[in-house]
Amino acid sequence: MATAVLLIIAMSCGTAIVLTLGSIWLGTSYSAKKKGFVKGATRREMEQIQQDIGQIRKDISDLKEQIADLNIFTRGDL
Repeated sequence: MATAVLLIIAMSCGTAIVLTLGSIWLGTSYSAKKKGFVKGATRREMEQIQQDIGQIRKDISDLKEQIADLNIFTRGDL
């Protein structure tokens, strides 16, 4: 009889703990999603930054070519 009562109390406490932790987890994940913290956002941001850096490098290369062409053009006029 006493073991059955202890088992019921243990199951009740376990259920309460699971419900409490589950509610906390759902609340924090909802709050994070509402604020814009979604899984993989950092990865997407890093990919965008890498693309931007690649574009900047290409632009710098194009500018170097244009400056070289300008130098050749102005030296030809001297």
